[in-house]
Amino acid sequence: MTMIARGALTRRGMLASGAALGVAGCSGLIGPPPAPQLYVLHPDFRPIADAPNVPWQLTVAVPVTPESLDTGRIALMRAPNVMDYYANSAWTDSVPQLVQSLLVEAFQKSGRIAAVGRDGQGIRGDYILQTEIRDFEAYYAVADTPPKARVSFTVSLVGALQREVISTLQVQQELQAGANNLPSITAAFTQAAGAAIAEIVAWTLKTPVPGGAQTAAVSGPAAPPPRRRHNR
Repeated sequence: MTMIARGALTRRGMLASGAALGVAGCSGLIGPPPAPQLYVLHPDFRPIADAPNVPWQLTVAVPVTPESLDTGRIALMRAPNVMDYYANSAWTDSVPQLVQSLLVEAFQKSGRIAAVGRDGQGIRGDYILQTEIRDFEAYYAVADTPPKARVSFTVSLVGALQREVISTLQVQQELQAGANNLPSITAAFTQAAGAAIAEIVAWTLKTPVPGGAQTAAVSGPAAPPPRRRHNR
């Protein structure tokens, strides 16, 4: 058996069967297999200028994820029903943990929410953001060409007390990688995931909630109250 070289992106290496891509070691080799190359998702989240300030607190639940994506391995698809993983490479955390962390970061950097945190961090959220990860893989429409990074999520804003679903959103983003190598592919993932999460944050902040607990977007100093006219 031949071990697949780190970062190999050839038809023979990267697009081999899932079993071959998942090989941890082969007979005749001495010592443990090489550690995987880790890749970071680092979208550039910024303040959101056109969203309202919200006085409520939000808890971000761990996303629900299919078993094939509940891993730190970087997934790829060569056909609609065939999933593999890149050899000797991984994200810095499992996909659901990564998405949860990015959501919290994006809300924090929006500058529009009173408080936000992961489920279990001790924040008593007024609302819960529940996420289902539908896609988080590189998709090869044509073999041996740069793939598209494809991410899609279904999110629901839920009241913390009654557990009622206030609203639901489906988001999908795809971005063509600049080249058929992992640095380019993971860069495409960063942009696609960042765009999808930014859309989720803006939608959440703009969704009307029971009781109307939202304030207008800040565009400058608040207008002074109207003067009262005194009758003489």
